[in-house]
Amino acid sequence: MTPEQSLVQGFARGSSALESLRGLTGGVTSTHLRSVRLSAAAFDALVEGLAGPHPRIRWWCIQVLDHVPDPRALAAIAPLLDDPVPRVRRNAAHALGCVICKPAWEGALPDGIADKLARLASDDPSPKVRAEAAHAISCRT
Repeated sequence: MTPEQSLVQGFARGSSALESLRGLTGGVTSTHLRSVRLSAAAFDALVEGLAGPHPRIRWWCIQVLDHVPDPRALAAIAPLLDDPVPRVRRNAAHALGCVICKPAWEGALPDGIADKLARLASDDPSPKVRAEAAHAISCRT
């Protein structure tokens, strides 16, 4: 396991999440995250964490990748709109619509994601996911 993968696994323990965030990005504030440039190893470990079995890890990986203006991050986050855990879906919807978190982002989404957000906004069983998806859509129009 690489050091970056170990840090991502640290997201599973709430008590070490901020230490993991600091280790991966060098800081913990949203202002810092908006300017950070992830190493290739950190980016890869975060993307790998998106597919892991632990919802807290998936949530934190989205949280970090939300601030990365790299189209690969958005493509990696998009499948989590179908996550079985509502708070993970909600965070994915936020990440796919929030231009504040990614000021340098031009706003392009992977194919089919705007339609998926619209479906979540109307049909998701969680009211929080529906609201976040609707907000994500409104930020893009």
